[in-house]
Amino acid sequence: MRLWGLLGSAGLLLSLAGCGVPAGGAIGVSVDGHGRPVIYIQMCEGHIDGATLYRSDDDSSEDQIFGRWVVSPAVEGFSQFNLAAPTGDWRAARQLLPRDPATEYTIYGWSTDNSYSAMHLDFSQNSLAELKSGELRYPDFATGNLKTGSLQDFRKETCEQSWG
Repeated sequence: MRLWGLLGSAGLLLSLAGCGVPAGGAIGVSVDGHGRPVIYIQMCEGHIDGATLYRSDDDSSEDQIFGRWVVSPAVEGFSQFNLAAPTGDWRAARQLLPRDPATEYTIYGWSTDNSYSAMHLDFSQNSLAELKSGELRYPDFATGNLKTGSLQDFRKETCEQSWG
């Protein structure tokens, strides 16, 4: 378990340092019936072995990790998990810490061998409050901003727009 944490941290630090772990997929976020964040991952190339939720600071040595999850087997294709209560192949490697609803956090999908990643996504709990049932927020590859759409749109557009 400690090895997973070290490898995940190494992958996170490499990604933050601008080193070249290629993105092979993207992350979207929605909420469950209790308003808790649900993470959606669509890998188009490669795989990821886990995800880390963190808050960036201007000084990367001050970055704070708020949660870490691992998945087995590795995600190739589509997967999802609830940050507060992961199920299925996902499990918490580091429990989710309390977060300020107004603060923006980043979630990043990583592979232990640094072969691929899922593009990071920034969100705050407050920004998710405006989502309607069935909607999620995910990257709009054409504009570089975030967009709101359906799960079906996220799954289709992720691979077609950036890896198709």
